[in-house]
Amino acid sequence: MKKLCKYEKEAKVSGVCAGLAHYFNIDVTLIRLIWLLAIFFGVGSPILVYIIMAIILPKYDPDAVDFQEVDEEEDDRYDDSERY
Repeated sequence: MKKLCKYEKEAKVSGVCAGLAHYFNIDVTLIRLIWLLAIFFGVGSPILVYIIMAIILPKYDPDAVDFQEVDEEEDDRYDDSERY
């Protein structure tokens, strides 16, 4: 499961745009351009939203990956024995 977080490794300010780019699997330059256009044309409050996201979003931590454990006896989605 994907988790929205800040990517400070690719950050220009705080890593919010880089985190959004990783989450939506698009280029970070496109996110930055959209954000800049939103600021320029006054769509909503992008600066306020950016500040709130910079405060709220957690930092990316590759060691804190959550893997959901699946009990193989209960999970029979891949059981092909009845098909053939």
